[in-house]
Amino acid sequence: MNSNTLHIINQKLKDKPEEILKQVLGYLDGILEKNPEKDWYEHNMNYQLTEQQKRELDAMENLTDDDFMPLEELHRKIEEKYGF
Repeated sequence: MNSNTLHIINQKLKDKPEEILKQVLGYLDGILEKNPEKDWYEHNMNYQLTEQQKRELDAMENLTDDDFMPLEELHRKIEEKYGF
């Protein structure tokens, strides 16, 4: 990674709350794990939903747009709760 990329990352994270920095660090740890891409691909290709997940998805099958929260409202709630 070149120094320009690190500089951009540093600027974006400058003055951010500790909670956000911890989330970024957790994200980095996750993507830098020593799992070969093939293992990741096989895991995701063979992933099976639980019965509860299947029931929840089935229950959402006939929902309309009106059943969901408008994006603006979701954004506002996230901003209020998490500060970003």
